[in-house]
Amino acid sequence: MSNKKVWVDAMKSFSLITQIGMTAVICIFGCGFVGIFIDKKIGTSPVFSIIFIVLGILSAFLSIYKTLKSYIGKRK
Repeated sequence: MSNKKVWVDAMKSFSLITQIGMTAVICIFGCGFVGIFIDKKIGTSPVFSIIFIVLGILSAFLSIYKTLKSYIGKRK
């Protein structure tokens, strides 16, 4: 393999890892902040925070699964 091909493959892998990490962080923290906001408005302490954090984790896993599924499909 040429040096350019190795570099391009490394950058594609780095891009995928970065996308997976950012997806997880944004989904979990975004839903967590929404849950905290709702808890402060309504006055329920950890109820909506826990619910939205769990929803954020589930949505992060689903999004990562779809991303990896499309990435693996393109490689074949």
